[in-house]
Amino acid sequence: MTPRLDLSLADAGADDPRLMARALGVLLLCGGVVVLLGAKLAQPEQAVSLGVYAVGAAGLVLGCVAFVGARYAEAWMAHSLFAIGSGLICLGTYFAGAPTGLYAVLLVWLAIVAATFFSPRAVAAHIVWVLVASGTALAMIDATPGPPPVARWAVGGVLLTIAATVMSRIAAGRRATEERLRAVIGERERLQRELEHLADHDPLTGVANRRRLEQDLDRELARARRDGSDLCIATLDLDGFKQHNDAYGHAAGDRLLKHVASTWAGALRTTDSIARTGGDEFVVLLPDCPIEQAERLMERLRADVATTSLCSAGVACWDGSESADELQVRADLAMYDAKARSQRRGPLAAL
Repeated sequence: MTPRLDLSLADAGADDPRLMARALGVLLLCGGVVVLLGAKLAQPEQAVSLGVYAVGAAGLVLGCVAFVGARYAEAWMAHSLFAIGSGLICLGTYFAGAPTGLYAVLLVWLAIVAATFFSPRAVAAHIVWVLVASGTALAMIDATPGPPPVARWAVGGVLLTIAATVMSRIAAGRRATEERLRAVIGERERLQRELEHLADHDPLTGVANRRRLEQDLDRELARARRDGSDLCIATLDLDGFKQHNDAYGHAAGDRLLKHVASTWAGALRTTDSIARTGGDEFVVLLPDCPIEQAERLMERLRADVATTSLCSAGVACWDGSESADELQVRADLAMYDAKARSQRRGPLAAL
């Protein structure tokens, strides 16, 4: 199977081909200006003036198009710009009628810019294209004093390869450093999110903790005062949890707490919230919920876990003036009253 040639942009260019298009656009603009000035100031006698001027003008036009249209650039456009730009430089060499140093310098510039943005394989492919195009241009130029065209082509190819290799290694090192920095930043952000989650969530059950409950209750109380809406709070406590731990062990008790918390959290509305406030006690916050609806919900929550746990629940509805602490105390007292009135129940099943 023929290996697939990877012509994708390197990390910097692949993430934003517009940056590569702008860089090539600037390079083509500068190259066009240099070619036009060189043709005006120091043009070989055998040069085809019209062709040289046409190459310079084409560089200016293509550079403007690349720079202005960079916002719409894609990876293949950047590769096309490089191929066309290097082809223009080699065409300028042909029209100049002599392998002047001006065009060699432009090719080196182009190779350096490409090595900064393209992947190593893409750079290698483009260097091959430059060598083919420049070799063709040199072969079509009449013999001139000095080294033969083949020698000039070989020296130029070596220089291009060295420049591209050095710049590719520098760019690869920079990208590796940026990748490590991104990894470090990503890990720090992950740890920050984890710490923030642990700060207001119970580590065993994953539901909110007392700190988060107090924040949510203060927010919902403020909204109830503003809107005049109902706000209920319910306290649930597992019956015989200590006996369950003594009979089956603390690991079984932890599994029971996680099962109960998961079951209740899944049965609540998206606007409701549940918190574990300690031990086997949970508090459910019910905004926009009348007392009758809250009581029915508590009965359903008790029924949802009846096969694994019996529990007592107390509900309190905000009276329109009491504080958050006073509302929670009324819910706790209602739960304790329900527990005191409940009949003796059997042991909890192991989970």
